[in-house]
Formats: sequence, structure tokens, C-alpha cells
Amino acid sequence: MTPAKKHYSGTPVEAETDNEQKILTLLQFARKAGSLVYGFEACKKETSHGKVRLLLLTHDVSDNTKEKIMRFLAEFGSNVPILEYGTQQELSAALGLPWTAIIGILDNNFAGKILSYYQQ
Repeated sequence: MTPAKKHYSGTPVEAETDNEQKILTLLQFARKAGSLVYGFEACKKETSHGKVRLLLLTHDVSDNTKEKIMRFLAEFGSNVPILEYGTQQELSAALGLPWTAIIGILDNNFAGKILSYYQQ
């Protein structure tokens, strides 16, 4: 009997897609670890307590919401890094959350790794 042949599509996996998958996986781990908050009010509250290490805004966040969070961060004097990543639908489906445009990462390790993958 001959071994089963593996079928390859012939297209190499792009590094960007690989890093996007790694970011989603880290977000899923952060959610399971309880190191993730979502929604404007929850992120605002945890940021004011100094717990948020990274904020993710989706690409389809409304201008009003984006302006409100930026104004809050400026008034509060917070230097939390902000990334624009994914869409509400993508992140909500991947994380099992209701549609949300703002996600806060509370853990330094998760935030650091997500930033490094995003910047690559």
C-alpha cells in the first residue's frame, strides 16, 4: 500500500496572514484567561484604574466612538498604545463576543506579544 499523498495549494502562506492568526489566537487566550475587556464603558473604566495595557479599535469603529475614546485618553493622560485591527464581525466571531468595536488587553505579556506581531 502506498502512503497517502498530501495535497498542497502551491501558494505560500503570507507572513501577514500568519501574524493575523497569531494575534487572534492570543486574543482568544487572553479572553479565556480573563485578561480582556470589551466595549467602550468597560475599557474606559479599566483604563481609568490603570489596568489596560493595550486598546484594539476595529477598522469599522464609528468616528464618534473613536473620538470619544481618544478624548478620554487625552483628558486622562493615558499613554496606552492603540491599534486598529480587524472588524467588529471578525473579532466578535473569533472571540465569541457580541459585536464590539473596542477591546482592552489587561495583561502585559499578551499586550506585548500582540504589539510585536502587529508591528512585524
